[in-house]
Amino acid sequence: MITFVIERLIGLIGLIGPVANLTKERRELRDNALHSICHALDQTCLYCRDIDRGEPRNLGTEAQLATYWSAAAIPVRHFDRELAEICEYKSEYWLNPETWDSKANKVEIDLDNGELCL
Repeated sequence: MITFVIERLIGLIGLIGPVANLTKERRELRDNALHSICHALDQTCLYCRDIDRGEPRNLGTEAQLATYWSAAAIPVRHFDRELAEICEYKSEYWLNPETWDSKANKVEIDLDNGELCL
């Protein structure tokens, strides 16, 4: 997932074109999309690191992660609908990780190579 997100962000930057050709509004929208998804990804990686180190699950943090991913989907949808949908799926996962079924949702949202933490 990290590789996928990075590839999509690089594509997003390239697709939008040089900063000089963007209107101020479009630059702000792009920057907001990049900031939102990077923030959600950073916070998810930090939480997964803590879980991997043996920390107990934190439902408050998981609720925040759901909010971060949902918020990231909003500005990202202007540039990459598929990535925005994946952000929404990640939000749904963090709302109820015990019942998330990637096969039923037909989407892979793992951060890395299928590790427990999404």
